[in-house]
Amino acid sequence: MMEIKNYTTAEKEYMVLNGSEMRVMPGTAAIRLLADRRRGVGADRVLVFTGTHEEPSFLVYEADGTQVEPAAMDYKILVRYLAEEGIAANPAELAKVFGDQAFVEAFSTPTITKLEFHVTDAFVAKMEAADAKEEQLVG
Repeated sequence: MMEIKNYTTAEKEYMVLNGSEMRVMPGTAAIRLLADRRRGVGADRVLVFTGTHEEPSFLVYEADGTQVEPAAMDYKILVRYLAEEGIAANPAELAKVFGDQAFVEAFSTPTITKLEFHVTDAFVAKMEAADAKEEQLVG
């Protein structure tokens, strides 16, 4: 089973995955399936944490699976996720890596709400199959 945190602002829905806890890092097709509002969980952007306690890093995807550069709100969402999940050793480390402003805004933005989803192993297998099929088509 895969655990997903979904953060919503007035503008967008952000899905956050901890890549270090996944069997396989999701590819474009898996992200697209997961973010699909009819066949998956649904989100506007997907953030995949790829770092460690010492070196936080992440990838950002649009709902269509396109990898993009992080925007300011992506940092705020990730900082909040890492702090709430206890992934970063302490708040000072997050502020050091992502900047004091992103850290303060992550917790002072009252319009961010959070939900938790549990995705079944069967759906994770569908995600992996979608990535494998896309790799065959590309390769």
